[in-house]
Amino acid sequence: MEGASSPGWLIARQSACFVLRERTVALLSGMFVALVLISAWLGWSATSTVNRIYLDAAAFLQAAGQPVPTNPVLDISPLSLMRNMSVYVALIGALSAIVIGNRLIGLDRKAGVLPLIGSRPLGRNAYAGGKIAALTGLILTLAAVAALVAVATFLLLPAITLTGVQWAQLAGFMAVTTLYMGFFGLIGLTAGACANSETVGLLLPVTLWLSLTFILPQLTANLNPTAAINPISALAAPLDTNFFYWAAHILGPFSLADAYKFASAGLLDYLPQGIASPSFIPPVITLVLATGVAGAIAWRALTRLSMTQGEYNV
Repeated sequence: MEGASSPGWLIARQSACFVLRERTVALLSGMFVALVLISAWLGWSATSTVNRIYLDAAAFLQAAGQPVPTNPVLDISPLSLMRNMSVYVALIGALSAIVIGNRLIGLDRKAGVLPLIGSRPLGRNAYAGGKIAALTGLILTLAAVAALVAVATFLLLPAITLTGVQWAQLAGFMAVTTLYMGFFGLIGLTAGACANSETVGLLLPVTLWLSLTFILPQLTANLNPTAAINPISALAAPLDTNFFYWAAHILGPFSLADAYKFASAGLLDYLPQGIASPSFIPPVITLVLATGVAGAIAWRALTRLSMTQGEYNV
């Protein structure tokens, strides 16, 4: 009971409730959930269609006394059916996390309640911890919805049975998905605390998101923006030139979109043979380090946030 009534917990709960009332947050979160459902439906529909055609063909071949080939559904990893989900996470999921993080601070600053919060004996650490906890809870909720949709899809497909290792890979994919969205949510939190205006506080993390999603992959792997949002073509090998060789080695560790893309492809079993991440740091390690650094920066920004000014500076 003491933990549930602590200042940090009260801030986290109240902040989450306020953010969920925001129409923009609700719209983006609803869009993300809808796209996750569409991704699962596309995978389910394609697999069901192929399986139905195979069963009809197998019955015909058996009646004709012909050999029956193996089911093509079993020739590919069933986890690859969720590959479109990685695209939706990189686009709408990351953007939703930015808006959530921004509004967690922006609502307090816009309402002018910071001096009132600062006058309470709760401390800056409790405020920072509560905001980060609220962000973590909201992002975990989005990731949990995506995970439930993925699990339900595999359980409803009669032709597919996941092994224990594949269930673990699916859990790993949801973990890196949470890390990726968490990074952008923490960046949104930091920008909301440091920016002098509400517009700048949202524009800065969105610009970073655009740069990481489209610009860096174009420099490290010669990917056009349309290819960057395709889960298969985004894994193509870059041109064998000195520019892309050095760009991949220098910028690769900072290209989080590439790290998430390759981590997802490896965990969902659709990474082509001979293709590897351009970074010398493993993709999952890159995501863990980036999220840890973003968390430290967000903590510093929140603990140094001025509690004497009720609104934005300009």
